[in-house]
Amino acid sequence: MKFFILLVLLIGVSLSLATDDYTGAQVYRVFAKTDEEFKSLQSLYQGGFADFWIEPNTKGPTDFLAQGYQVPVILEYMKGHNLKYEVFMSNVQGIIDEQKAEALSRGSKNMNWENYQRFDTISAWCDEIVGQHPDIASVQIIGKSHEGRDMRVVKIGYPGEGKPAIFIDAGIHAREWISPATITFIINELLTNSAAHEEVLRAVDFHIIPVTNPDGYEYTHTNDRLWRKTRKPNTGSSCVGTDPNRNFAIEHGGPGTSTNPCSEIYHGGAPFTEKETINMRDYIEGSGANWKLYVALHSYAQMFLTPWGYTYDLPEDYQKMKTLGQQAAAALQAIHNTAFRVGSVTELLSPGAGGSDDWAYGSGIFEYSYTLEIRDTGRYGFLLPPNQIIPSGEECLEAFKSFALGISKK
Repeated sequence: MKFFILLVLLIGVSLSLATDDYTGAQVYRVFAKTDEEFKSLQSLYQGGFADFWIEPNTKGPTDFLAQGYQVPVILEYMKGHNLKYEVFMSNVQGIIDEQKAEALSRGSKNMNWENYQRFDTISAWCDEIVGQHPDIASVQIIGKSHEGRDMRVVKIGYPGEGKPAIFIDAGIHAREWISPATITFIINELLTNSAAHEEVLRAVDFHIIPVTNPDGYEYTHTNDRLWRKTRKPNTGSSCVGTDPNRNFAIEHGGPGTSTNPCSEIYHGGAPFTEKETINMRDYIEGSGANWKLYVALHSYAQMFLTPWGYTYDLPEDYQKMKTLGQQAAAALQAIHNTAFRVGSVTELLSPGAGGSDDWAYGSGIFEYSYTLEIRDTGRYGFLLPPNQIIPSGEECLEAFKSFALGISKK
């Protein structure tokens, strides 16, 4: 009975989870050691009763945020289920306010990597820098988001027929600001310092979406810093948005997703209900590129993740993908000694069906597919300070170069 009462209370407080004020919010870290502890965390996760930053698993930490008004019930729930926890972040709103103040103090709309940039700044810069390097770069608008923002793919590489192609989606989860910042740093380096990367640019073509969820990304700047989903209203619900990384066609609606439109992991009523995922799919399927490798650039956890995300089974080519991932992780670590683990999604985390990486591999379009969870391991989580943008870009550039040279020699 006590468990039932707590569940009812959690349902009540979760209905108003989305907010632009995180005063009193706490981020908790739990290490689940037993099946019972894992299942208790899964109940919170699947029900949308807290905002999970790292999904429940038994291989490492589980991180989740509780709003101030949720804290007493969450603490009682963890006590009742013998979940040992630590408060990993106690001043969420303070960190958000500090980063906003820092951004305002810089006062520049010019593209740079000393701070996180707005969507319009990134878009205008993409057009400008491609225009400065027409011999090795082009930009294509592949469609509009739900709210009408142009989605761009930046293509980089020296001309050549039949070259292996790499596709990178960045910023599909709106609050993961380090993802668009890192990939735009890499675009800038490849174009402005192309002579240093000539071998890579002659070996492969990069196709990059710098911000895959434009509406959600802008919403994190204007309303709710920790918004995750798209911004399309859901029919029959007051809750907005679908998790675009649960909206792809391979095992859509499987484990690690939700039918609840209010959930952070709501998968949508069917595969490809979101304009953002449709645009990406249509570009990939219609481009005629010689696709070889797919990377979904996310944060945080410092992991190279391979399929599958929907099952604990491993794909037939798992060892091949793991070996290439280990080579890229080593190249990354050589820059700033940042360690990344390599393994399948379900080896290192817990299931999450309907992801872009599973679709890329499971559709047969790509030979290799990864989710790259970049900095950090939770000290700041989604609120990574902007002074880590450049180091993240520098190390991830080496990972992508390792990927590129690896697939070009196979």
